[in-house]
Order: sequence, then structure tokens, then C-alpha cells
Amino acid sequence: MYEDFLQFVEKPARYIDNEVNVVKKDLSKVRTKVCLFFPDTYEVGMSHLGLRILYHILNSREDIACERVFSPWTDYEKQLTARAGTLRSLESNTPLSDFDIIGITLQYELSYTNALAGLLLSAIPLYSEERTDRHPVVIAGGPCAVNPEPLSDFIDAFFIGEAEEAVHEIVELRQQHKDRRSYLEALSQKQGFYVPLFGKKAVKRRFLRDLDAAPFPDRPLLPLFKPIHDRVNVEIARGCIRGCRFCQAGIIYRPYRERSPEAVEALIAESLLCTGYEEASLSSLSSGDYSHIQELVIGLMNRYRDSRVSISLPSLRIGTLTPEMISAISSSRKTGFTLAPEAGTERLRKVINKPVSEQDLLDAAETIFKSGWSVLKLYFMIGLPTETQEDLDGIARLAKEIFALGRKTARRHVQLNISISTFVPKPHTPFQWLGQPPLEVIKEKQAYLSAVLRHRGINLKFHRAEMSLLEAAFARGDNTLCRVLELAVAHGCRFDGWIETFDFSRWEAAFADIGASAYSYAGRGYALGDPLPWDHVETGVRKQFLIQEYNKAMAGELTENCRVACEGCGIGCRGAGTPELGRPATGGAGQASAPHRESTRSPRVKGDLFARTRLKYSKKGRIRFLSHLDTITLFQRAVIRAGVPVAFSQGFNPHPKISFGPALSVGMESEAEYLDMETDPFMDLAEAVKNLNRALPEGVKIIEARMVSGKLPSLTSSIERFAYRVGLPGGYTEGLAERIETFLSREAVLIEKEGKKKNIRPAIESITLYAGRGSYGIEIILREKGDVRARVQDVIEQMFGPSSEETAFFRITRTAQFISLNRRWVDPMEQTV
Repeated sequence: MYEDFLQFVEKPARYIDNEVNVVKKDLSKVRTKVCLFFPDTYEVGMSHLGLRILYHILNSREDIACERVFSPWTDYEKQLTARAGTLRSLESNTPLSDFDIIGITLQYELSYTNALAGLLLSAIPLYSEERTDRHPVVIAGGPCAVNPEPLSDFIDAFFIGEAEEAVHEIVELRQQHKDRRSYLEALSQKQGFYVPLFGKKAVKRRFLRDLDAAPFPDRPLLPLFKPIHDRVNVEIARGCIRGCRFCQAGIIYRPYRERSPEAVEALIAESLLCTGYEEASLSSLSSGDYSHIQELVIGLMNRYRDSRVSISLPSLRIGTLTPEMISAISSSRKTGFTLAPEAGTERLRKVINKPVSEQDLLDAAETIFKSGWSVLKLYFMIGLPTETQEDLDGIARLAKEIFALGRKTARRHVQLNISISTFVPKPHTPFQWLGQPPLEVIKEKQAYLSAVLRHRGINLKFHRAEMSLLEAAFARGDNTLCRVLELAVAHGCRFDGWIETFDFSRWEAAFADIGASAYSYAGRGYALGDPLPWDHVETGVRKQFLIQEYNKAMAGELTENCRVACEGCGIGCRGAGTPELGRPATGGAGQASAPHRESTRSPRVKGDLFARTRLKYSKKGRIRFLSHLDTITLFQRAVIRAGVPVAFSQGFNPHPKISFGPALSVGMESEAEYLDMETDPFMDLAEAVKNLNRALPEGVKIIEARMVSGKLPSLTSSIERFAYRVGLPGGYTEGLAERIETFLSREAVLIEKEGKKKNIRPAIESITLYAGRGSYGIEIILREKGDVRARVQDVIEQMFGPSSEETAFFRITRTAQFISLNRRWVDPMEQTV
């Protein structure tokens, strides 16, 4: 982590570490160093459950240190390249090239360029054959590894399957084989590993048989910078009993396995205690298919109703929604509800094996609206096999009917958000032999739906067709795409799944350089007997089963779910075709409770008797790059973890009642920040401070606390004077006294803000020299004068005239804040009454 240029990047908190529950080890005292590389931003990677599980497993061993790295955003990469720096891990700031193993998660085809760019930024040779014993071994896994060929020139070894099953072997073999080749040979002899160096060999996917016995993080990392999914995430089941024919996950995560209700409850309880999260998510491909979902959800809702914790189910199938389930969920916070019909007609839903009738969909929507939701999201897909104009019309008709139903049923203004993606034929699915429709055809379908669904209250969003084209090309591609990826990275392709950075013209140039196009891979169809680039990877599902499903799709025939009838896919489920499918060998119906542990979550303050508690705290080190909004969240969760008896706001999204003083600029340290919170008046203040300091991350510390009058005005409106200490970089210290005198003699100091010039001189009270331990600089005192306010950064720019980059090298610390009390300036902690 390079602190000297974090001021120049858009979101520096992505790179600061210091999270709650982070694991840091002395790298000199472990046998094996592993870095998990997620080729996307921090907020995306920290939402990935698989990464958290592997981090937990590896760091549970004393002989292993596991650290993390995420793809740096383009602004960070630019700064890193300009300074000839290399990519480093979050935990110890160690160059990736110093690790023994780099583990890359292949979650999404459009992150491939990020994976390669990360290797280049780490000074690790791009091609596997160019690496020597002094380089880390690069191992990749994840859902995209089921077709490893487009990356086969760059990755030393692919693991096919669920990594919990093999992660210990990966490390132990590395400890036994110090030279690269013998290690790769040893891996290639193990089930689940594909080593391209030794040619294409059949490799069989590995998976866990018992989800209850699988390790799972009981103290999950709590990011300081808000991830995409900001909540406790507990996997209740893996695999799917359904057989949607477009869905790769439904095949490659077979067999279906459930975690017992008792284990789910215990994991949620422990995770909530050690994070302070306000929401727990029950994660699976289809949460409604969990055997005890209704009892589990209702039990969790009842258990946490008074603890201000909501329970969410992110993936509910229409056929599994019952009025009781919707009613239970409705007692929690309401943001929106999502339904995924996928196709516009029942005929096409039979083709994709999603047996949802139109009446089922309308009934579910009506129940949702009646239960208090006014925002409903619908997912559809276009370009599906056998799709006709009637199917497109069906999407528009269904959307309009559901919207009309909502207006008739809901108590508030209705909003219908419709997300439409493009069909991507994926390996190891019944549709793997089919090509994707041409780009121009997809765009015509999008234009048609845009025209017929132009309606107030209906928002239509399309996944960009060019992105889906590339996704299909790399999902179905072969080894020749390695050269395309190398060229694309050289052309500057990064974050291709992000609209703001995606540039299709660069991809067109990369494909043109090898005399091909993306569509030549995405649109290519295969005969059922043709060899496929990914045939050497065996997921456990028989190819004959996929052919059978393909033929049934073309005939519009449905296949029952695995609990009703076993179709003999080949995976070898225990209890397939029975109601017991996937259930743990032991476990009941969710009656057992989690192991008892004294709750440290903030108790509810009863009645209307509150006291206002004022805290003074410091914010130093890396955490100075945390934004004011993220700092608010940090304290809200720390208060919960510390068990401080704090009052909460009302409504569906309650938060601790905490109000902060004036915001501190990102990148600035402080010795004097303030907040007020409403607490139990009989709270042990000293104990609360001690517990809070334990709960807060490194860099934030409570300095002082006291009770103040509840009638005082807010900190934001009271604080009017600020003191700063500014450390000066070299070149700015000469003639400093004269510079100060000249600057303060100016009658006006003009800055431009929102197109208008403003004189901030009245707000500059004083500037003086200071000399500390090995430091030299100035102290600036600013105050508010009516509507005139000045930022310390404005003063520095006007006084020294540095470039925007040089400004970042002025180390600024807020040393004090003041309020006016009886015509004198005092620390806000003195304002007790």
C-alpha cells in the first residue's frame, strides 16, 4: 500500500486494510505464504463468500499466512505504474512476487484482463512457461475454471471444484516440493487439478459431501469500506434441485447439500456478535428450496426482532414463495423485492425448464404488493433458444399487468424495475452447443422493448450487449483466446464488467490482430457429437444427461426437480429424488438453538429516558483515508459490538442515534474529533469507553467521554473554530516566516467555488510556525465568519501554490476544534450544560 499517492485516487479506502477481524501474521515465522487475488475491486471481492471461506481456512493454520489483494482501480494502477511500484498485499504490504502461492478467483469472464494486469503489476511473468522457482505458483479456481482454456497459457494450475476440499493439499504439497516443476507434477496427480504444462488430461471436479462439516468463518472480516453486499452472509445450501437449462451454477455446484438449521442459527449468532451488522442473508442458489426455510426464517425473525436485525433471502424462486414467507419477510426492513420470470411466455419458460405459470407470477406479485412493498424488480433474459416475437411481447405484457396490479393493490406509488440480460451459452449446460444471437439481433430486441415499455413508473435496464458477447466468447473459447487477452491488456482493457471503463473498440482491435471476432467464438454452434474445448473437464454431470436436456428443451418438455424425480445426471446424490435430498445426516427442523453465548449487542434503551454522551476521539494512520460516511458506519457497528446501551432510530432501518461533528477531509489525521450519542443514563461510562476502544480498529481511539445536557445544540452547529498542524514537504520550508507575514498581510484571499470567486481571508485567524520532533511546519487556525468558511487545503494552495499532486504531500492534522462559550473558545468536552 503506497500512502504517498492515495490522495490522488478516487476511493483510497479500498487500499487501507485495518478491518475488524483481520488476521495479520509474522511472515518470517510461517512455512507458506499465500495471497488470494480477487480480480475486481475491494468492494466486489469482499462480497465474495468463497474468498472469506478460504481466508478463514488458511489462517486457521499456524504454518500458513494468508493475505489478500484486489485489482487496483485504474487511477491507482496509473499512480503505481508511474512510480515503478508493484502490487502488494493488504495485510502486510508485501509484494505479490514474494508469496509462495497466488490464488486467483475466476468468478466472471470479464475479469480475466484484471487477472493478467495484476500479474504484470506484480512483476510476475505473464506466461507460465517463463516463470522460475523464484516466482510464486499461480493457481486459479472458481466457476469459470470449468473452461480453463482461454487462460491456459498464463495459469500454472487450475483447480476444478470446491476449494475447501483441496486447499490443505495445495499448501502441503507446496511445502514438500520447493521447485516449481515437481510441485506442478504432484498437483497434476491429484483429482481436480489441471496443469496445462502437461497437456490436456481429463480432470474430474471435486466437491464436498457434507456442508455441515465444511469450515465456515465464525468471525468474518468486517470491511471498513462498504462492500457491495454489506451484511452477514451465511450459506444455507449449495447446489440446486432445479434444472434451469441456461444456468451453469445449477450444474457445476451439484449435488444439492444443505446446512442444518442449528448450524445456520449458530453461525448467524456468532457473526452478528463479532461484526455489528444489522442484516443477515441466507445465501444459496434458491433459498426457497431449503427444506426448513419457513421455520428457519420465522424463527430468526422472532429471535432478532428486538435486536434490530433483519433477515434477507436474496434468491427466492416464484414457486417457493408462500404468503407466510412473504409475511415473515415483510416484518423486516423493506427495500425492494425481486422476482425472476426469465422469459415472457410459459412456452419459453418450459424450454429453459423454469415451470412458472403466469398466474403463479401474478399471485406472487399481488401478495408482495399487499404485504407493503411498492418497489418490485423483475429479471428477464433475451436471446434464449427458440425465442420468438411473441416471447418479447410477453415480457412487455407481463410487465404492464404486474404494474397495473401494483397500482391497484399497493398502498403507495409503485415502481417496477425491469432488468434484462442477454442469454450467454455456458459450458457444461444443456445449451452449451448453441451460439449466442448476433449483436445486431440483440440490439434490435432491446430497442423494441425500450419502445413498448416506455411507461412512467417502469424503469428498464439492459445489460450491455457487447459485454454479454465477450462473456460468451470467453465462456466458450479455446486456447487461441490467450493471445487475444494478452493484446487486450496491452490495449488497456481493465474492469470490462464496469460500464465506466468498458471499451469495446479495444476488444475489437485485439480480436482483429488474430484475424477473428468475438462473435466467431460467442456465436459458434456445435453439433451434439462435436468435441468441445472444455471436454477434458468433468463436472460429474454426464454429457448424455446434458444432451437429453437439450433435446427436451427443443421439444418444450419439462424436467422435474431433483426432489420429485431423479433424472440420473450422474453426480451421485444421496437421497436423490426424495424429499430428504441434500439434508444433513443429522439435524431437525430448526428447533435447536445456537450455543449460548452472552450477547454483547447493544441492549435496547427502554422508555424515553436518554442521556447524551459526548466522545472525543482521534483518527490517525491509514484509517485517515476512510470517508466521513464510512466512519459513521464504523462507529455504529462498533457501538453494537461493544454492547453500549444506545438508543436507536425508528422505522424499518434503525440505526444507533449517533451524531457527529464537522466532517474530516479524507486523508487528514485528527487528534480531536467529536460525536454525541443517546445512551442509557445509568451506563458505566468508563466501561463503555474501554469496550468501544476494543471494538474500534487500529487508528481510531476514544480519548475522553462525558455526559452532556440533552438540550445542547448539535456539534455541527456549535463548532466554529478549527486548529490544524501542517507538515511541509521539502522545498517549502525556506523563508517560511516571510511567506507567512506576506500572506497574512493580504486583504483578500480569493478562491473559486462553483464558478464564483470567494474571499476567505476573514476566516483565516492565524498562521504560525511550529517546530516539533524532527518536523517543521505551520499551524493554521480557521474560524467561521458568518457565511465565510475556509478549508485548510484552500489556505495551503493559496499560500504555497503547489500543484494538485504536491498538495498531497502536505501532511495535515486537525489538532483541535472549538465552540464559543461565555465569549471564550473552549473544547466541546467542556460544554456540559
